[in-house]
Amino acid sequence: MKSKGPVTLFYDIETSALKTWFWQPGQQYVGHKNMIHGFDMWKIISIQYAFDNEPVKVLRYDKHGGTKGMIEKFDKIAERADIIIGKNNKRFDDKMITALRMFHGLKGRPQWTQCSDDLEQHMRKHFRLPSQSLDYISRKLGVGGKISMQMSDWIEISNYREATELSIDNKLSKGLYGMPLAEVKKLGKVALEKMCTYGAKDTDDTRKIWYYLVEHFEPKFNMSTYYSNGLSCKRCGSEDVNKTGPKPSVAATVKVQGFNCKGCGRYAGKATILASGSYGRMR
Repeated sequence: MKSKGPVTLFYDIETSALKTWFWQPGQQYVGHKNMIHGFDMWKIISIQYAFDNEPVKVLRYDKHGGTKGMIEKFDKIAERADIIIGKNNKRFDDKMITALRMFHGLKGRPQWTQCSDDLEQHMRKHFRLPSQSLDYISRKLGVGGKISMQMSDWIEISNYREATELSIDNKLSKGLYGMPLAEVKKLGKVALEKMCTYGAKDTDDTRKIWYYLVEHFEPKFNMSTYYSNGLSCKRCGSEDVNKTGPKPSVAATVKVQGFNCKGCGRYAGKATILASGSYGRMR
């Protein structure tokens, strides 16, 4: 048996907005041909991550090599994890990193999402709630809710990033952003710091909510498989399990037996009854 438990990594990313041409404000369809060259694919602003009970750490574009550099660093960090967990990461974060890894010519890592799990998916599958937002559940569970961010924060970060990367001078800054370059940088730096704090709290909230709610659903990760024991609890890895539920049906083609865990007090899983009378791996 492995001496230590699996390494769990919680993470969240923040991305930039796209820029487009449009005729006038209001609800309308904006096609891909309306997007402005150079701003027609998202960029990562920051990646926040935390291992198990460790403090949340932040990778940010201005200190860790832009989008490409952050992905390269995060890939190495993620390799240390047995489980990677986010909030809506299956639909957003995981796919965003994979797409940007592809566009930046980085080596493919299709295997990395195989060990990921998603708090959002479990919330939608197992809980009937007025809202599935992180802000709502964070407030209801007393974690404090999300830090308030406005679209203006994303715009100020984008302007600051653009002005810095393109070496825009003061005259051009006034024409593009309607303000001196110094003001663009000042507002951008403040918004970026706020964004990183916002993302860090989202990551920490995801971790706290996961550990609070995990009692009510079955995570994707199977602890029995991790510890390489055929008959151990898939929730905690304990071998101290006992049979539960009705006896397997004689007519069933594949006979299985359910188990409870004395170690964590939860449902441990079920195992196939083999022809020899022994049991297969817990599932």
